[in-house]
Amino acid sequence: MTRFEALFMSQIVLANNVHAATRDVSARQRVGVTTKYVRRADDKGWLGFRPMFSHEASFIYLCEYTKLVMVKASEKYAHFQVKDGNSGFIGKEVALSHRNVPLYLSDIGPEKNAATIRVKYANLETGVRSEIKNFAFTQQWAVAEFSGISARVTLNSVWGRAFTPIAPGRHRIMAPDFSHAEVDTSGYRAAYPGKIICTDVWFPIALEGTETNSTRYIHIGHVSEGCVTLYELIKWNALYEYLINKRVPGAQGKFVGYLIVEQ
Repeated sequence: MTRFEALFMSQIVLANNVHAATRDVSARQRVGVTTKYVRRADDKGWLGFRPMFSHEASFIYLCEYTKLVMVKASEKYAHFQVKDGNSGFIGKEVALSHRNVPLYLSDIGPEKNAATIRVKYANLETGVRSEIKNFAFTQQWAVAEFSGISARVTLNSVWGRAFTPIAPGRHRIMAPDFSHAEVDTSGYRAAYPGKIICTDVWFPIALEGTETNSTRYIHIGHVSEGCVTLYELIKWNALYEYLINKRVPGAQGKFVGYLIVEQ
């Protein structure tokens, strides 16, 4: 047993002893709880865990700052319960190798205050050519402001179908749900080699008055299907970093902030 593993096991034993000796709930909560927060393993933005439950894939992926609580240590792995977020794995047990725990898990959690993005509608422009997509679009432009930064976004690029620009209102920004690698963002990365990260990490939008993902997202790109799509690619890193380490207090990590849209 490694030193790291032995430390985890000693915490479990100590917690079990306290559980047996006292009915003090606060004491049971204080002793033997190891809380960690996810950090990304690479510039894709996700960290892979082995699911300790029936699942179709060998790994599941969690975004940065997802909260984990250690439940046990086995020979090769530290086992954790997913405690918050928007991933669909809350309450599930996952495992990470002992070697990777100090590399990709941290004691430091997200900021417990809400992010705010303000979006102001601008002009509708036809014939906007994207060299990356090799196509001309009609773009509903807007300006997004966050953390002292202004950036051009598009609110819709695909017309005549089900997609429309997002309505004005005070919407909520959710924590990332899953990797959106099925949407090809390689062209955006190639435009700025080595300078753009986490293009597969998208932030769902819960429209005003709702609690769930509207299928609209905040993401990088030149094509918007009713999303808030950051057109100025080089500013994506700043937006990602601003959003990912925020969590709305009391929301169990489900929401990161607010999206205020004005006509």
